[in-house]
Amino acid sequence: MAFKIKAADQKRIDAAFGELTAQRSTLEESVRVFNEAVAAARAKLELDVAAYNEKVDVARGMLDDVHRELEDEFDDRSANWQNGDKGIATKEWIDAISALAEELTEAALDVFPDSLEFEDVIGDDPAEGYNELDKEAPGAE
Repeated sequence: MAFKIKAADQKRIDAAFGELTAQRSTLEESVRVFNEAVAAARAKLELDVAAYNEKVDVARGMLDDVHRELEDEFDDRSANWQNGDKGIATKEWIDAISALAEELTEAALDVFPDSLEFEDVIGDDPAEGYNELDKEAPGAE
């Protein structure tokens, strides 16, 4: 007796892979729709990120200007005042303004995918492997 897939099993397997193929097509369409939505959302997000980053640059520049002005005022004071308790506390406060400017972070989109690749979601088509499978064991009798 040869080792082979019985006709009844063949029909069940064919039906199962037919359902997989149909569902795979549905899933592929869903990925396409998802990617379109992501592209539209990303376009808006890119505009908002650019606008935010412009505001970060403005805020950073303003803080840098304020810091420079305060540094100049601080430098105009005597060395005795600068090295005294009030001077040291003032210098720490001025440095905190500079640190605040350095902490301003621009938004970045490099963590967001541009789209999903269908094959990454589902992998290879299992029907292809099944279709390539011999339905009878070689040399098995």
